Order: sequence, then structure tokens, then C-alpha cells
Amino acid sequence: MVKSNAYLISILIIISSLSSPSQGLTIAGYTINQVIIDDVVYCRFNGTPNPVSNATVYLTCGGSTTRLVEVLTDTYGAFRIVLNVLQTVLLSSSTCGLGVNVPEGYCALVAPENVLYAPLMLLNIVRNGTITTAYYTANLIFG
Repeated sequence: MVKSNAYLISILIIISSLSSPSQGLTIAGYTINQVIIDDVVYCRFNGTPNPVSNATVYLTCGGSTTRLVEVLTDTYGAFRIVLNVLQTVLLSSSTCGLGVNVPEGYCALVAPENVLYAPLMLLNIVRNGTITTAYYTANLIFG
């Protein structure tokens, strides 16, 4: 019985992932299939912007503390977030933003628990065949 329930659940998950959502993210008349957020995290220390490596960057929406996705910055402070179909449907640039856990010593700015926030800004919409991608940034220069 347990085995048949597991198969049934697997089939339902596969079917639901293949069906397109009835309401999705629409921008300027385009139905968005994919969202990519590219940026670099900088902190000003002594007036000079320095990249913040190994910082946790995460996406939250609607004032929630639930992280839809999180990534680490590379040695140059750069990161890329690619949202899956469900995350794209949940995205609203007016209520979503990026949080950054900045390691101590990077910024002259002192923030509560070393967490900084920035709103999302739409950069571009690109159509490639059947995929329409919205590119966002957040202008992550702190301090």
C-alpha cells in the first residue's frame, strides 16, 4: 500500500510540473517563464566599494521571512539566482527583495544582525523561442 501511494504521489508531482500555471508573472503583456537575478554585492569601506565574497544572498517576498531561494556570492561578490517555474509564479517585484548576510568587517555600515535588504529592479525582458525571461538586479552597494 505504501509503495502504491508513493507512485501515485510521484505521478501527481510530474503531471503538475508539466502543466502550465493558470496565473503567472506577466510584465508588459509578456508571460514570464523564467526569472534570473544577476548582481554583485559591494560594501563601501573607507569610501571604496569592495566586493563581498562568500555572503549569503536570499530572495523573500511579501514581508515574509521565508527564503524562496538562497545563494552564495563568489570571490568577486557576484551571484546569479535562477527561479524555477513555481518561484517565478510567486514573484512580485513590488513585494519581493533580496536580503544579504554580510560577513563582519566588510561594511562600514552597521546593520542589525549584519543583514542588508534591497528591492528588485527589472533590467530587461528577453524572448528566446518559447521562453520569456525577466532579468532583475537589486543594486547591492551598501555602506
